Amino acid sequence: MRSEDTPDGVEAAGDGASEMGPFAGGVEIAARRTRRVADREGDERGGAAEQLMASAQASEGRGDLASAILLYREVIRADNSHVRARIALGVLYARRGEHALALEQLEAARELAPDSVDALIGIAGSLTELKRYEHAEAALKRALRLEPTRADVHGSMGTLNYKRGLYGQAEQELKRALDLDPTYGVAYFYRGECLNQLGRVDEALEMLERSVQLHPRNPRAFFTMGILYDRKHLPQQAAAMYRKAREVTPA
Repeated sequence: MRSEDTPDGVEAAGDGASEMGPFAGGVEIAARRTRRVADREGDERGGAAEQLMASAQASEGRGDLASAILLYREVIRADNSHVRARIALGVLYARRGEHALALEQLEAARELAPDSVDALIGIAGSLTELKRYEHAEAALKRALRLEPTRADVHGSMGTLNYKRGLYGQAEQELKRALDLDPTYGVAYFYRGECLNQLGRVDEALEMLERSVQLHPRNPRAFFTMGILYDRKHLPQQAAAMYRKAREVTPA
């Protein structure tokens, strides 16, 4: 522990030196030297962790998720309390569908930083995918209390409600998310899906068109647009959307 973190303890050692005998001053000097060494080693570990963090982020940016995961794990080995690395690693596990591993990292991040909204959103996302809806809702309600004007919190709540079949509530949360961040592509997609379920065809098409402008390789968005054009008795437009869905579906 750093010496400046425990000023009361340092003062107490100094005040009691005369009662501890002739070695009291040497004990305190040795303790200070030990703390300086620990601080220096901590700084070195921190520097190594940040270098690894930068490499991990670069790999993630290139789309090399496997390398990014290995590097984030190295960051955590270098600094077990590195919250950002744990959140990033949890998010990547979630992207690969490994939600149990994701939760392990995200819960560890929340223990280190109980008010981390990023950790709470990640936890809620994996819990939603695991159909643990009540626990996901509890995490998001806490996130909303902490940051009520954050778009991705409302977006995550909307996604959760969509997957629970609560389309009206979901649509309102997703609308709120888009009011806060008009570039939030995922919210356009899920709001479009909600409006489709609610029978609001033209509004659904508008949302999905915005969604594919921001995320042009989402086959589900194009497929739903095909369904909506079929409902409007526009078979040519529907066929074009189904064809586009096939084109962007990963092999």
